[in-house]
Amino acid sequence: MKIGILTHHYVKNFGATLQATALYETIKKINPDAKVEFINYTIKKHKFKNVIRFFRYRYDRDTPKSYVEKLKLLNSHRKDEKKLPRSKKMKSAEDINSENYDLIIIGSDEVWNFKDIAYSPIKFGYGLKKTKVITYAASVGDSSIEDEVPKEVMVGINSLNSISVRDKKSLELCFDTGHMATKVLDPVFIYEFPQINLSENNFDKEKKDYILIYDCRITNDQINEIKKFAKKKDLDIIGAGEHRKWYSYDKTNVTALEWASLFKKAAFIITGTFHGASFSIKYRKNFIVYATENNRIRKVSSLLQDLNQRERIITPNSDFNKLQKLLNTPIDYNQTNEILNHKINESIAYLKNSIKDDENIKYV
Repeated sequence: MKIGILTHHYVKNFGATLQATALYETIKKINPDAKVEFINYTIKKHKFKNVIRFFRYRYDRDTPKSYVEKLKLLNSHRKDEKKLPRSKKMKSAEDINSENYDLIIIGSDEVWNFKDIAYSPIKFGYGLKKTKVITYAASVGDSSIEDEVPKEVMVGINSLNSISVRDKKSLELCFDTGHMATKVLDPVFIYEFPQINLSENNFDKEKKDYILIYDCRITNDQINEIKKFAKKKDLDIIGAGEHRKWYSYDKTNVTALEWASLFKKAAFIITGTFHGASFSIKYRKNFIVYATENNRIRKVSSLLQDLNQRERIITPNSDFNKLQKLLNTPIDYNQTNEILNHKINESIAYLKNSIKDDENIKYV
């Protein structure tokens, strides 16, 4: 069986790399004999935009040393990407069709964001023929049914054999356009990443326990509050693959697996992203989500709602005292564990049912 995964495998982003790795490894575990590869279809403008940010020198956060580390990080992302088995370069649906895949899986990540620079109707199944096409944990990002939905999107969705999404807004798009869909977990929840071995990487050598910060626009007042908490608990403050001048020390240039290791070992986590929250919950950490963009707020809120952790989010409209309260309130994971285990089983079952090698079915 030949399976192609269509996702943002080329994005220089820890979450994108790890969700791609998790989906690939899970599929290989379900069907060890299958040939599984990432369909090497990229959007040039999206790829360029994603890379150019590494070359920006931000005077409010960068130092000459951290800027060099940021450039090294770009190379680390490229090395991670090369570890993903990829097809030859594809430029069109016709190119993809010529590979004769038995199954194409679209997802995970914001592959369904038709307002984004990465939009392509192919990611909705448009133009893909003579094969079974499904989605796994697709997300619309900040797109919605209230926007003008491209005709190709509707045609593509109509052609899909099975649909699963990862958040409420994506589910609403399906229902509002007359399509049944299953809500599943992001791939990072259904794979254990056994490659992470804390005894074999340099993160065992941390000076002491730490608060981990990842990709959130924290205000000066919030920084002061976090510093007070860190001092009280005798914790360092470090960033997961990023640098800020107020961090205890630098952890900018890390691989995707080292990034995940930082989450696994952290004493406390403050993040502003979906995958930051996902890994915090995966490793049962005390965490806070500080989300400032509407798209992030919606995505993370949906995840936290599903896993009974909705009170762990702070937005710019939240009472300032909520930060201090959450810093000092440990998380009870008992109910979350039950929900998560059930959803993991459901998500894997969806993939198993979709990957069945239906040799007698002909797709036209």
